Amino acid sequence: MTYDDDVEFAIGVACEELEMTREQLFRLIIREWLEGYGFLAVHELDEGSETEGSA
Repeated sequence: MTYDDDVEFAIGVACEELEMTREQLFRLIIREWLEGYGFLAVHELDEGSETEGSA
């Protein structure tokens, strides 16, 4: 699937910065959207995760 030039550019930049493939990025975006709108249970972080205690 192709998108407008500005969207394609943003996808490319995001893939580079996040070190993800296009497919991985789309999976992340879709998962976060579904969680954000309540269609999918929010993924809980493990208690020992690296983000523990950060805001």
